[in-house]
Amino acid sequence: MESLKTESQRDKLNRLFKEYGLLNEDVHKHQHYTIIRRTGIEKIAAAVGIRITFEVCAAQADYAAVKATAKKPVGSKFTSIETFGSACKDTSQNKYYLEMAEKRALSRAVLKLSDLYAAGAYGEDESDDFSRARNPEPAAEATRPTQPAAPAPTPPASPQMVVSAAAAPSSAEEEDGLPMDKLVVLSFLNEAETLEELQAAWVGEAKGWHLDADVFAAKESRKAHLQANQSLSNAR
Repeated sequence: MESLKTESQRDKLNRLFKEYGLLNEDVHKHQHYTIIRRTGIEKIAAAVGIRITFEVCAAQADYAAVKATAKKPVGSKFTSIETFGSACKDTSQNKYYLEMAEKRALSRAVLKLSDLYAAGAYGEDESDDFSRARNPEPAAEATRPTQPAAPAPTPPASPQMVVSAAAAPSSAEEEDGLPMDKLVVLSFLNEAETLEELQAAWVGEAKGWHLDADVFAAKESRKAHLQANQSLSNAR
């Protein structure tokens, strides 16, 4: 019986970058994460064959939310997921909130279906902190090779990127593999009955998870739901 082979997060990024044909110009480094730019998102969507439809959940002067329904071919069938993107004055310097919400929903849908979220990558549009302007290159480099393990005070260097293409595993496997502490945080956010409870969970149980894309999306989705319910109650 063959022994079970495991793949490190770094090796997984290397493999997926090669499969999706990402180049140095499509990626940059954040202090903690690997960030994929819009050009990279489009390349991944084309390589995997991802199709996305959007639904506007909220479009207000100071807040917008968009639901993305995405699917990719797996053999003769399709695997599909739903995710959300949102934007407001507290989360986006760009005041075109609806457009930003759509970009974030697109980015999350593509990264989920391509399995890059599970490998620790995020989209540039997901947070102002992820922009390339806020994360300049440390030095000029022709390529971004995988560096051997060695003592260093900074996070690991970005993986090597080469051109190719392939599909990724189902997002269900990613959901099943969530760590327990993250599941607890998501549970607190999803079970909030009022906007006050949601804010309390965000600054309490979710503290330290604010840059996690799934946690942030859960908070914004619940916020949109509670705001919609509040509007209906006020209308009555």
